[in-house]
Amino acid sequence: MAISLLALLGLTGLVLDGGRAYADHRAVQNAADAAALAGTGALNQILFDNVGQEGAVHDAVVASLAANNVNGTPDCRLVDEAGNDLGACPSTNTGTGLPATAAGVSVTARDSQNGSFIKALGISGFSARAAATAQIEALRSGSSPFMICGLDAAHHGFNPPLLLASGSSWVINPAAVGQTYGLHGPQVPDCGAGSNSFKGLADDTATVSVPGWWPGDTGVHAGPVRNVVARSDACTTTDGFDNWTGCTIVVPICVDGRGNGTSTDLYCIRFGIFRVSQSHQNAHEAVFLGAAVVRDGQGGHRPVANEARLIKLSQ
Repeated sequence: MAISLLALLGLTGLVLDGGRAYADHRAVQNAADAAALAGTGALNQILFDNVGQEGAVHDAVVASLAANNVNGTPDCRLVDEAGNDLGACPSTNTGTGLPATAAGVSVTARDSQNGSFIKALGISGFSARAAATAQIEALRSGSSPFMICGLDAAHHGFNPPLLLASGSSWVINPAAVGQTYGLHGPQVPDCGAGSNSFKGLADDTATVSVPGWWPGDTGVHAGPVRNVVARSDACTTTDGFDNWTGCTIVVPICVDGRGNGTSTDLYCIRFGIFRVSQSHQNAHEAVFLGAAVVRDGQGGHRPVANEARLIKLSQ
């Protein structure tokens, strides 16, 4: 009789504690995902200026896991854009900076729980382990109601220019951050397209990649908002920027133009984040904000400074 009771307790323990173990594993995986995103979010904040702030990533990971009641000691690792390991996340501020190619964070979370009925089988408890990696990627595909020429005024753009040539590539001009640009109106710079119909509007009926040619829209009203910035002041509809207060939106930055009297295409190479507001009827101005995270879209490769980016789980 005693043996039968022990067997019954053991069977009950396998059912009840087995269910708890499964639920704990799911919870630990969710916690690992959240910690990887939190650590990568912290990395994004210091991506290009992290000397003396090296411990921020580790602190964000630990805090996230604690908030999700995961009790084991985690592993926090920095990774590059290809997912290659760059070493442990520093737990203190070392003053030496993080690896220059750091683009994400990999987290292994561990948790242990005491058993209940399975103790009758000599099993004290159960443990769970889960891993997740999140990375920062430049926004590479999306849509926008507007597009803007990033060249200087001598090349049919603006002063200061939004873009600077860097070898065979382009980087975003840090001096452009905080500057106001005429984004939409009867006459805006067209990167030398030579069209008298370009008003700064993009034909956003289709998703377009950068680098790539973006078709212009010859209308007077900007179209819908599809790529939403992860900020409280993000534009979600055209009503957000069709007023004097404005909102924040993704806009492609371009370096070349082509067209004729009725059509204009701009060759756009990066996405920027702008706070757009109405300057007068059928016209908008935009303050360039620099880097910000976008909620959705297609990403790829590590961003340059002040470029729109995504933070997403990669595994």
